[in-house]
Amino acid sequence: MADADTPTPDGEQLTDALTDVTAEASPEAPEPAEAPEAAPADEPQVASTVEVPATPVPPVAPVSVEAPTAGEGGEWELLVSKVQAWLASGQLQQQWQTARTPLSLLAGLIALLLVLRIYGALLAVLDSIPLLPGLLELAGLIAVIQFGLTRMVRSSDRRQVIDGLRQRWQSFRGRG
Repeated sequence: MADADTPTPDGEQLTDALTDVTAEASPEAPEPAEAPEAAPADEPQVASTVEVPATPVPPVAPVSVEAPTAGEGGEWELLVSKVQAWLASGQLQQQWQTARTPLSLLAGLIALLLVLRIYGALLAVLDSIPLLPGLLELAGLIAVIQFGLTRMVRSSDRRQVIDGLRQRWQSFRGRG
């Protein structure tokens, strides 16, 4: 549409523009829109415009702490009744029995992880103390030498130690 202030080389264009403006301002029924011409594929076109009237917003009522009446709400009572019915049906116990083994396995794994983390932290603290790792190695060496001198010198004592180790190994493997 051309503005009235813009000079146009053709007087017909100005007359057409004024006719369009007066047709839009008149209260008569609008003429049906003509089919749009085929536009190039790269230009988007709007087929029609939709006008939606605004809906009035009802005034907000103050929040009530009282229980809802029979005609309104009732979601909480419905939820409570469904939960009570589910608890009364015994499905909770059945689901607990089904999930008991995986839950105990998960709890055991978490406990093992916690114990290993604490053990690792304790070893890191002991390792950070000067001279302590060397002293502990020395104490272990002394214990091994004392065990060897008291139980490995005589053949009867050696046989007892070896038989005790075999018996423990067979018990561990499930053959004893």
